[in-house]
Amino acid sequence: MATESTQSPHLSTLAPQDPPSPLKPGALRQVALWGLPALLLLLFLLWPYQQWDFGKRESILIGWARWVSIRADWQFCLLVPGLVGWLVWLRRDELQKLPWNGTWLGLLPLALGLFFFWIGYKADTGYPGFLAVQFVLAGIILLVAGTAWMRTLFFAWLFLLFTWPMQPLEDSVASPLRPRTAAMAASLLNVIGVPAANEGSALQSAPDVAHGSLIGDAFSLDVDAKCSGINSLFALMMISALLGYLALKRPRSRFILFVCAVPLAVAGNVVRLLLLVAGTLMFGSDFAVGRHIGDHQEMSFYHTFAGFAVFGVALAGMFALCWLFEGREMKSNLKRHGKPPPAGDGYAIPQPRRTLSQLLAAFVLMLAALGVCLGTDISFHVAAPGVKLKSDDTRRPDLPLSLGDYQGREFDMTADEKNLLDEGVRLGRNVYASSTGRQIMATVILSGFEKRSLHRPEVCLPNQGWTVTDRMPVSLHLEDGRDLTVMMMRIFRDVEPKPGVRIRTRAINFYWYIGSNGTTCADHYEHIFLSYYDSVFRNIQHRWAMASIYVPLPEQRVGQEDPLLELGAVEDARAFITQLAPSIMPAQNAAGGGANGSAAAQ
Repeated sequence: MATESTQSPHLSTLAPQDPPSPLKPGALRQVALWGLPALLLLLFLLWPYQQWDFGKRESILIGWARWVSIRADWQFCLLVPGLVGWLVWLRRDELQKLPWNGTWLGLLPLALGLFFFWIGYKADTGYPGFLAVQFVLAGIILLVAGTAWMRTLFFAWLFLLFTWPMQPLEDSVASPLRPRTAAMAASLLNVIGVPAANEGSALQSAPDVAHGSLIGDAFSLDVDAKCSGINSLFALMMISALLGYLALKRPRSRFILFVCAVPLAVAGNVVRLLLLVAGTLMFGSDFAVGRHIGDHQEMSFYHTFAGFAVFGVALAGMFALCWLFEGREMKSNLKRHGKPPPAGDGYAIPQPRRTLSQLLAAFVLMLAALGVCLGTDISFHVAAPGVKLKSDDTRRPDLPLSLGDYQGREFDMTADEKNLLDEGVRLGRNVYASSTGRQIMATVILSGFEKRSLHRPEVCLPNQGWTVTDRMPVSLHLEDGRDLTVMMMRIFRDVEPKPGVRIRTRAINFYWYIGSNGTTCADHYEHIFLSYYDSVFRNIQHRWAMASIYVPLPEQRVGQEDPLLELGAVEDARAFITQLAPSIMPAQNAAGGGANGSAAAQ
């Protein structure tokens, strides 16, 4: 006789459960909540990662905090970790109801983050380390907690990007903003009846023939990097992202608000320039802008006060956009962050054995990464320079005294340059003159034995009172058959030798970087990238040199410049470089690889 089964018929349809785990869910949570933070602290807070600017290796977070704290333009980054913690706290009740259901896909971002960690450690630079923090955190969340946790924490994780100072973006973002800001301000001034003109980043009063005034007599401003919007742009982007997350609900509205942070920052700086022009016209340049003492610009109180216009205009625009998008819903949008979550089991671990395996995988990967770093050679063995050096004790770059029709004369490093340049930097400089009267100054600066010891001309020249109107790469074919790309800048500086007489000095400046094995490049950040790339993947640690060719134009009164003089200077400089470059860059150094695509350089 058939016996009746005592098993409930529905039990066979239930999802299979893990076998009993050696650790209870509570113990697993303790291992995760104590073990993972301990490893993260070891990786990012304790491990000596980079030399930074302080002479010794320090961890990512300690070096970051010290670097940011002494740079006023990026000090807002110090607020971001606290804001991220607050954003996580806002979702605390929701997170308590989410189970730990990790996915093995989290191994991908975790491994990628640890790879970036090793690259930055090997190359002695912090930016891969910043990426490592982001990817390691994402990998751990996905691997241990799962996709539901990542969706809940996604904005907080993304917002953490504002922690890291994106200094390399200063050139790529600030340089285009500077002339556009000056052009917009000039257009508005002309509309309201104040004649104005701009050249590059310079904003000046237009000449008035009827009253005998020349360009710049009434006001003359230069939209330098600190007035271009870049210093406030990233802070405003951070504010717009946070405001959109809290006050708006639709993703499209949040995205539009975030993107509008850029034009709002530019609009704020245009208003700032208008205030400076008004202050100059009414009370004079010293009151509105400040005084230029030597190579230092002393900013006036009015100048500082006008800087708040950037944030005033931008924040007003942000709140206006929020009201335009979801004005009536903003109050309810703000309240939704405190809405109670649906009921559920707090921090449930449905598959303890798999969670244990995922925790162990995270521990093993991070400890393995530290082991690889421990076995990595991080000693700095600088390669031979790629330029000729004098055979005497100075070991300075060697420039020829005679070059075609040009005869040169040596000039030593000035006292100011010795104070500005890092220890170990060597400088060779000749001033050349031809039978036609053309004068050209050639300077080769050889870096020291520390990384990043060469400064960008775009930074040094404005500090000396020069205005950079534009910059562009120029391709040259050298006399020895090699190809070379250099950067050309047009610059000018106004001086007033006596009241009512303003003289404008224009010049053309070419420069390029020369690596240890014949590698050359025209851009500052390209030479930094090549330094790190070659040190990691080719085991080449360059000792870079920078060649600079300065061609002055005859001094002329403002508004009476002859444009043909510049064309002649550019052609003379191009021809001069094609002769000079082979004499300072030995041909045998070019066999090791180059950045300009010539047969010899490849």
